[in-house]
Amino acid sequence: MTLMKSGKALASLTLLLTTAMAAPAFAADVKIAMNGIDDPTTNAEAAFVHGFANALKGTDFKAVIFPSDTLGSEKERFDETAQGLVEVDLATVSTGVGMSPLLKGILLPFLFKDSNEFDAVIEKSDLLDEMNKPLLENGVRLAGFNYIGVGIGIHNSQHDVTKMSDLKGLRLRALNAEQLEYEEALGASGTIVAWSEVANAIQVGIADGYLNPPNSSLRTGHTAFLTHFTPANISPSTRAVFVSNDWYETLSADEKTQIDKALDAGITANRAWLANWSDSVMARMEKAGVTISQLEPGERDKMVKATAPTWTSIMAVDDLQKYLDALKIVRN
Repeated sequence: MTLMKSGKALASLTLLLTTAMAAPAFAADVKIAMNGIDDPTTNAEAAFVHGFANALKGTDFKAVIFPSDTLGSEKERFDETAQGLVEVDLATVSTGVGMSPLLKGILLPFLFKDSNEFDAVIEKSDLLDEMNKPLLENGVRLAGFNYIGVGIGIHNSQHDVTKMSDLKGLRLRALNAEQLEYEEALGASGTIVAWSEVANAIQVGIADGYLNPPNSSLRTGHTAFLTHFTPANISPSTRAVFVSNDWYETLSADEKTQIDKALDAGITANRAWLANWSDSVMARMEKAGVTISQLEPGERDKMVKATAPTWTSIMAVDDLQKYLDALKIVRN
């Protein structure tokens, strides 16, 4: 760890400990950490936070919000949750993959038709319980999932994408080796770029775009140079709601009920935000100067077929089968 990173981690830990020591003995603060801003109008996770916080009013708990990576990076916040220093962490799904490899299925390209199908799979299967088994052993409870926007689509600076062959010649930013593999399976080339470097990479021609929900470019101002967007529902724009299990297990039955109801209220608020956003996001993109290009009939099916072979290189075959079995239940 570099001196700078070490200093940041120490500052986050100091803030956590100071908060804990400053609180009166009778206070029951629930710290909620996230990487986005505390604005429930523009940030779907903030909508969760305020739904959660409002549900706790009149209970034995009070929500304390720590936005914008105040308590550290994704990995640092996840570790703090496992240690019981943070009660609720809104995180990337990939943060928990090292502990629970079954989570990789959520990130597979074109596995789910849309977010509604993903929600149905989680509701009607035991996948959440299976994901939780190794997490609970390590002090983390996966309470559910948030969305940060509509399904992931194709942003690019060059031209309309209405069919898979239009991706040929485009160089897309990749989050990791797994995403790079399926970008190449789609016919594009790719390059792994840290998110903080994406804007510069696109502006100097290192990359032509990326795969993300539309609010990614709206929020960051990337619409100034990413002038084409194709809704493709590559995967749901899903993030995880992690809870400190060591803390949760110290609660009484009544207290657990209060927290469970607040978590449900947060997820309901997140879904309500998503419904409202879905109705307006494309209009917002067009207002920002982005051309929206729909896939031609049958083209998404081609993309599903092209990327399906990457699923078994991304995750274990047995784990993949659990998702496929769950999908059968939902689709039949």
